[in-house]
Amino acid sequence: MPSKRKGPKSERPAVSDAELQVLKQLWAKGEANPSQLRKQLAEDGIEWAYTTVQTLLHRLHEKGAVVRRKQGITQIYQAQVEADEMLLDQVADLSQRLGSSAASPLVMNLVRGKRLSKTDLATLRSMLDAAEANKGQLPEG
Repeated sequence: MPSKRKGPKSERPAVSDAELQVLKQLWAKGEANPSQLRKQLAEDGIEWAYTTVQTLLHRLHEKGAVVRRKQGITQIYQAQVEADEMLLDQVADLSQRLGSSAASPLVMNLVRGKRLSKTDLATLRSMLDAAEANKGQLPEG
């Protein structure tokens, strides 16, 4: 995957739900052309016209969320932004819209809602231990 796009959330335009569906396919496949994406979306129950997929890819490219390269006459697209980075943006946006900067309500709701696997819980526990050992900050890396 190309290097992650850096910078605060305000430098990255938000993506729509439809654009997010296309990004999910690119994260899963690595790279694809519009026809391949349309076929995969259809297999997942999303029936969009070829031109719709092209439009969404064009918008994602303008937003810096995907890169493209030409292979013959076909454009091949690849995600420029990683799924984890997008998740952080979405959580920050939700927190801002709700007027809260506290992370604990989010984490507590994820745990209470049983939305975390055993692996997720172990990772979270390890991160909390590391943050506690470093006075509230996670070590770099």
